[in-house]
Amino acid sequence: MINELCHPSIRTPSKCIVVACANTRYHVVRTAAVQLGWHVEDGDREDVPPSFHGISLGEQPNSLSCAVASRGIKYDAAISPQILWLDKSVVGSRVATLSCFHRINHFAGMHVIARKAVLFRRLMRIRRQPDLAAPLSHALASFPWSFTPSTELLLLERFISDCDGGDIFILKPNKGCQGKGIVVTPEPLRVLSRMTPDEMNDCLVQQYVTRPLCIDRKKFDLRIYVLITSVVEGKPPRRGLHCTSATANKCDKKTTTPLDGLKLFVHYDGLVRICTEDYAFPSEANCRHENMHLTNYAVNKTAGNFAIEEVDADCGGGDGVTREGNKRDFKFLEEYINALPSDSYTETEGVCSTADGSVGSRWSTVLRRIDRCILLTVLSGLEVLQREFVGAGASRGSRSDAQNCFELLGFDVLLTEDLEPVLMEVNHSPSLFCESKFDFRTKQRVVMDVFRTLEPYVPSIENCRADSYAILQGSSSGRSGDCATGFRQISPTRVEGGGWTEEEMEMFRDMHTRAAKLR
Repeated sequence: MINELCHPSIRTPSKCIVVACANTRYHVVRTAAVQLGWHVEDGDREDVPPSFHGISLGEQPNSLSCAVASRGIKYDAAISPQILWLDKSVVGSRVATLSCFHRINHFAGMHVIARKAVLFRRLMRIRRQPDLAAPLSHALASFPWSFTPSTELLLLERFISDCDGGDIFILKPNKGCQGKGIVVTPEPLRVLSRMTPDEMNDCLVQQYVTRPLCIDRKKFDLRIYVLITSVVEGKPPRRGLHCTSATANKCDKKTTTPLDGLKLFVHYDGLVRICTEDYAFPSEANCRHENMHLTNYAVNKTAGNFAIEEVDADCGGGDGVTREGNKRDFKFLEEYINALPSDSYTETEGVCSTADGSVGSRWSTVLRRIDRCILLTVLSGLEVLQREFVGAGASRGSRSDAQNCFELLGFDVLLTEDLEPVLMEVNHSPSLFCESKFDFRTKQRVVMDVFRTLEPYVPSIENCRADSYAILQGSSSGRSGDCATGFRQISPTRVEGGGWTEEEMEMFRDMHTRAAKLR
């Protein structure tokens, strides 16, 4: 269940946890920490407001000083905070500098998933393989046919010649955001011919989804919040033993598989982002209508009819569902999809079944399809993430619990008329700006749940020395267990939602094996 938020009183936690926010612009990270009774270290930032959406941020330095003093420890703002939140990505050398108690909000190598051209090039190399089993081949349809013109122009030309002539394409800058530089066209080769070599090198061409599911006759997409907390199977740090790279392989003989270390979660809440112009099949006449074809918030927010409904029903009365406007919540989408007439879409045979043979609602079927799409996406780059993580020394010695990194990703997904998910892109640092109460309500809940998920594995500040950390992590009291949050786990070892079937597990293993062979 989603944890409702109505500016609850700040709790008194048993741990003293400090979040370093000097390198983030997002005040919702600060408010989430404060609401949990944690402390914020802002360094020399002067742009932090005294309060944000009614939550005070102005008393942090004094409260932190008192908390540290009461525990009789020496505090160093440069190294003491346990959680480090940065807006920019990190490299392996940055991860290598972390101490055992640090938790940084990025994995090195995440470009393998978060760069459009890199991600879809890898996915297409797998999708084109001729020996795919039927389940994997079907699941890979969630990734639209994509081409990098600088190296795959011949493949694109061949694909166009094999089409029936009615296909539409969308051209995206590889590093673009907010809808900038996107072109929808039936003639991608003509558009490419007008580009400079640099523009072509930075471009991704994809087959456009021409039959999306619509709300109020308008196209929409989903911003789905995905959390990775682990990519490598960890083990408790050994007391008194400092493993070197030469002895690290001798520290544990336990047999594991590459999928065992992946801990992957999806939040039950998210954003439904709706266009401001009625959808029509793309044509030469309407291809330039951005508000019809592009769901990006930055594109649509300037339209005269753009609106966000502010619902305060969480604080009493009503059901808290946002049913109007161009941004809505997943509770609305659940109602909408479950209420669709059965003849408005084509149900794919067998997708409702779970590992225990049960059949859920139409919404639970959509969630399961989305979960499968997200897991396959992460598996396409898991070997790279594991290699970077291990190479940074983050899984041996005093850091053998492999808990140094976590990452909150923003997956942008369309739904087709047949309720099949289609991945658009993955954002390694999804926007956490809160321009409305609706934004704040959703994003505050997500970030608080990120912190709640991490908390059992984060030591209190007085237990951050390597020796005491090892004792704590090796004891049953070191972790308070997985607390209830708005995240569901979709790792290969999932148990929620009935678990994955053996056919799905075989598909995931096959996906990881094929992706690991890509270079």
